[in-house]
Amino acid sequence: MNYHQPICEETMAAKRTTDDIQFNLDSTYFVAFEMAHEALRRGLAQGSDLNITQYRVLTKLMQASKPVPQGELGRLLGMKPNVLTQAADALASHGFIRREAGPSDGRTRMLSITKDGENHVATVNEAIIASLYAFFPTDNPTYRTILEAAVAASAQIEPPLDGGRPPRFPASRSLTSIELVRQETERTLREATGASFNECRIVQRLGELERPERVGELADQLMMSPVNAARAVDCLTQRGWARRLKSPTDKKAVYVELTDEGVYEGFLISATMNDLAATRLWANLTAAQREAIEQVGHVVVADLAAQKRAREQATLEALIPA
Repeated sequence: MNYHQPICEETMAAKRTTDDIQFNLDSTYFVAFEMAHEALRRGLAQGSDLNITQYRVLTKLMQASKPVPQGELGRLLGMKPNVLTQAADALASHGFIRREAGPSDGRTRMLSITKDGENHVATVNEAIIASLYAFFPTDNPTYRTILEAAVAASAQIEPPLDGGRPPRFPASRSLTSIELVRQETERTLREATGASFNECRIVQRLGELERPERVGELADQLMMSPVNAARAVDCLTQRGWARRLKSPTDKKAVYVELTDEGVYEGFLISATMNDLAATRLWANLTAAQREAIEQVGHVVVADLAAQKRAREQATLEALIPA
């Protein structure tokens, strides 16, 4: 069986109505999402020198049973003409795609994947799978099943190429889907709030906690680097969405909490995330596929955090006098 990317989406308390599905995505969603994104990105880097945009073009062409007009491919991928041209130039230079003149209009460029391109996708797909298994606890049969189901589901987020070949390599398709969704999430949050992706994640987590938290703890809970968390907190304090607090007993401890304005912005962030999930992420998925993705956050990520806490506790209990 091909194991392929976990798309990370998690705590979506999905309440089904007659016409649609409503979500309430919490911070675990983005923990899982970022873990999957990083695993996929590393897999691509280990197996190829292509960037994600170039690889997305290549995998889309692999779905086609005949050459695709370059303009049509750009429309399907939602890419600007210059972006697609640059990606196609790189792929052609590697021998992964071929360009042909259109049958009725010589100005039209028809793109198709070569055998070398297909072989490259197969190679990269294996590297992506290996990276995913290194990130997620797949030695546990239950987690392995969850991961495989989530990968297969996330591969369906981006609509398939109409009239093409049967879908192949879910891990690679999941990679391109997650990158697309991540970019759209960052752009949508920026447009709605003016804040960065990491700033929004910090606001979301503080809103869940409803109490001050140390910056280092926030970074740990969100699986964000301490540097990125500190930068996000700096920006939030400058915006007036958060304030820093200090401990009277521990001068090194720096806490942060939301201001009233930050609480308000948190509601806007949550509404934006939930709407994006409902309209962009889940539109092409069945209820079973959504549930499979949800479990990555609810089950796997939660257990990874529990394992980390257990290791830390074991280390503390093993301490001896210096």
